[in-house]
Amino acid sequence: MPEKQDPQSPSDETIHADLDGETTLSDEEWPVAEHYRVAAPPETFEGRPTARDEAGESTVVVQRAAPADPRPVRRFPPDVGPGLLIAVVAAVLLIPVAIWLATIATDDSEATPPATQPTTPTGTTTDTTPTGPTETTPARLQIPRVVGVTLEEAKPVLEKAGFRVRVTREASDEQVGVVLRQSPAAGAELRRDGIVRLTVSAGTEQVEVPRVIGLQVTEAADAIRAAGLQPELRAVRSTKPADTVIRQSPAPGSEVDAETVVRLDVATPPPAPATVEVPRLLGLTSSEARRQLRDLGLRFTVIEVASDQPVGTVVGQTPRAGREIRKAGTVTLRVSSGPADVLVPDVVGLDEQSARQELEAAGFEIRVVDVPTGDPSEDGLVISQDPPGEGSSPKGSVVTLRIARFS
Repeated sequence: MPEKQDPQSPSDETIHADLDGETTLSDEEWPVAEHYRVAAPPETFEGRPTARDEAGESTVVVQRAAPADPRPVRRFPPDVGPGLLIAVVAAVLLIPVAIWLATIATDDSEATPPATQPTTPTGTTTDTTPTGPTETTPARLQIPRVVGVTLEEAKPVLEKAGFRVRVTREASDEQVGVVLRQSPAAGAELRRDGIVRLTVSAGTEQVEVPRVIGLQVTEAADAIRAAGLQPELRAVRSTKPADTVIRQSPAPGSEVDAETVVRLDVATPPPAPATVEVPRLLGLTSSEARRQLRDLGLRFTVIEVASDQPVGTVVGQTPRAGREIRKAGTVTLRVSSGPADVLVPDVVGLDEQSARQELEAAGFEIRVVDVPTGDPSEDGLVISQDPPGEGSSPKGSVVTLRIARFS
């Protein structure tokens, strides 16, 4: 092992040079000096190697002249064993771990620890229970019970009591939002601003509704049951293939509670429509024709048309009599509103025969009234008519002619 040198000691060459011509240790003193290694100061006198040890190394002891004010020789304790060294290293490594554990214990404390009673040197116990909150000891508060109420109700209660709240949700049969558990339990004491953990119901487990539209009803019902849901079938008249699902509710992909009922609308072909034979209605009054149609379960539509038939008489129908139509079908009735209005010819100034010809050609009946006159040139002429010419009147109606007669 290399020798420890004093910072002010000379180099190896200087030491050997100073050793020349000086005294050395006696043979009896070398074994004693082997226990110490002392670097040589500038006043070194002489040194001599001893016999080599088992490792092949030699020990050199240097003796120097004692100064006027001798200083004590530094000695290194020779009895420091490996056990003590291991104990020191272990203590250094364990101190950070102990500090970390103490920090966690302080932050997560959720209940009042049992009070300790330290003992005095004479063996008696000393009561250290504080009489009230101090600046160095945080106050501990009692936790209220909030299990069974909703989170909206529980959270303000705990915060008002001086605690913070942490929420965890889990599936449950309880109503969504109801507090299932609390930790620490109700009645325990916890420091102000400590954390109270609440487990809140998230409702029953959610299930995704599978898509079954277009499937046969048996296949669709099996798929609904396999998803943990309950199918409910409803027949719906449709032109889609019979016994296939045409609608479902809730919609595919929805998240619902387990055992939720899923309604399936199943296509059912409409029945063959019932038919009715249309009766003959021509010549009947409008009221009689409508009554017959109602009795047969048919509907009707009435259209008024001009006709020589009496007003209100059925003069046409669609479909015609004897046709088969579905029940609740519609029959159109054309009902006479009387003769149509036509232009009345103006025949004033014509002789009686010419006036008759024009009015009859227009479809009017003629009535003649003789009126005496003293003017022979007016004899036989139409001096007035009713209704007047160029007006309109129903076809077939009567036109009265006033004809002058000379006497």
